[in-house]
Amino acid sequence: MSRTKSSLEKTCSDIQQAVSSLYPASETQQQSVKNPELLYQAISESIRKEEHTLGGFWHINSGFAGYAIASSRGNTQNAQLSGSDQLVISSASREALAENKPVANVTDQIPMLVVLACPEKEHAGLAIWLSRPIQPAQNYFSVTASILFALLALIGVAIIVRESLFNRRWHQERDRIVADAEDTSKAVSVTSEVGEVQPFLLLLYQARQQVQATERELMAETDKLRLAAEKTLVGRMARSMAALALSDLEALEKKLRDFDSEDLKFKVQELVSLFETFSQLSPNMQGLDKSNIELEAWLQDIADHHESFSGEKNITVTSIVDDDLHVTINPLVFRFIFDFLLRHVVAFTPVNSEVLIQATVDGDYVNVSVSDESSGVAKRNLGTMFETDDVNPDAYGVGLKVIKDAIKSQGGDINYEKLEKTSRFNVLIPMTKG
Repeated sequence: MSRTKSSLEKTCSDIQQAVSSLYPASETQQQSVKNPELLYQAISESIRKEEHTLGGFWHINSGFAGYAIASSRGNTQNAQLSGSDQLVISSASREALAENKPVANVTDQIPMLVVLACPEKEHAGLAIWLSRPIQPAQNYFSVTASILFALLALIGVAIIVRESLFNRRWHQERDRIVADAEDTSKAVSVTSEVGEVQPFLLLLYQARQQVQATERELMAETDKLRLAAEKTLVGRMARSMAALALSDLEALEKKLRDFDSEDLKFKVQELVSLFETFSQLSPNMQGLDKSNIELEAWLQDIADHHESFSGEKNITVTSIVDDDLHVTINPLVFRFIFDFLLRHVVAFTPVNSEVLIQATVDGDYVNVSVSDESSGVAKRNLGTMFETDDVNPDAYGVGLKVIKDAIKSQGGDINYEKLEKTSRFNVLIPMTKG
């Protein structure tokens, strides 16, 4: 009944709009219907596609206006209304005009008749009415529907119980499988109460066998890598030192004509000294003898050496050390770390700039920092700057893994930080135990 009322209200609103479009706008409503055919046309078009709907107009002064339209599956024809129907229509029309809104009435006979009236806005005292019959459900239908709903309810309960039991078994089996998968020490069972799980158990069993085989292979390779760790480090250090020596030889070759005998003798002695250090390298880096190094003299010598090699870039290398600061470290490793690092820094620092080497006490370490005026390490290289070896890098901060490994072999570490206008590498060397 509610759906019928809503449908009739919408149809009545459509008729109101259709009638309004047929008459010119006016401030005063027309007192009588001068052209009934226009009204007939408007209401016919509006209810043409409605099912079993009657419609017409009712004037409260002249009574029934005489326009009743019946519609069934799109076929429209004139219809006669009974006296009782006319009374219902008249009552609904008067109430709708009085309240200026749609009003619905329902008759008592079977089938029940829903009558809806709404004001026609262009004519005074004229209402639009629509009626549609509805058939209430019979008792036998209610009984049949109740039986069907009961059967459906029983079937639904049976399905829910079955699904609940299956889900409970499935969840228990899932928890067991997860526990077996997490406990790598237990063998994987390939049988299950839930048949659908069987293929997954077989896959899990095969995966467990492959994981265990892979773990055994990985442990064997780890042992090999552990045994070769010191050897690879000494080889990488030798390669890096050879690259340094080669770059010095190339520089000597380019400037050979410009050197006097004393300068040439000094450069050759430096190279001889560098090559002699190769013989001190041993496969076991931990076995290298450590010495007590007085930092001020050592760092000043390194600073002078690299300032002289800056060439046309005219880089100033300055060393500042706290008074009487010593470290215990292998001299070869110490020299290699700062030679390699300063060669790298000087290669990428701007022309006519300054590199500052500063040694201070930092907790249990001596922090030997190397600061420069470069733009710093590019963001794409920050995460891998100490993870690759490269004796001829093309970017600042690239290829410094050999330095990190060398200082770690002596119990120290290295890190990088970007300050406001400078970049800084911090080489941390363990303090000498008193």
